[in-house]
Amino acid sequence: MTNDPLYHQLLEQSWRRKLTDAEEAELRAWLAAHPEAQPDWDAEAGLSEALGALPNVPVATNFTARVLQSVERRTATDLRPARPRWRLWPRWLPRVAFAAILLGAGFVSYHAAQGARREKLVRSVEVVSQVSSLPSPQILENFDAIRALPPTPPADVQLLTLLQ
Repeated sequence: MTNDPLYHQLLEQSWRRKLTDAEEAELRAWLAAHPEAQPDWDAEAGLSEALGALPNVPVATNFTARVLQSVERRTATDLRPARPRWRLWPRWLPRVAFAAILLGAGFVSYHAAQGARREKLVRSVEVVSQVSSLPSPQILENFDAIRALPPTPPADVQLLTLLQ
């Protein structure tokens, strides 16, 4: 569909009434310059012709009053105060229950994982305590004195190569 204002003006005029000869000539010239808009114009013209062929439907005598009454009802509904909060809870109840179930399941699984981790730690401490080849903690009594000793000189590379 095109955004040309001339096209839209002619289109709106064709909706309201039959185009004059001058307007039809102007339309033909415009469509000759813009052939891609021809299918859209044909569809619009066919629709306008089909709507024009429909019989006029008699309107009820109180049509205007009924429309205005409907508008007043809708405005009154819009201006009505909101429903009390206590009436909204049934709508939120399933969501809250689902969230509580999820949180409960997460809590239980977290504690189960923590228990499994503790159990694994206990087993590893038992295994380490049963190993007798580990040095006793008394070995570390003189650790500060050993650390204070000067470092050993680096290995003599020439001597090592000669020994091989």
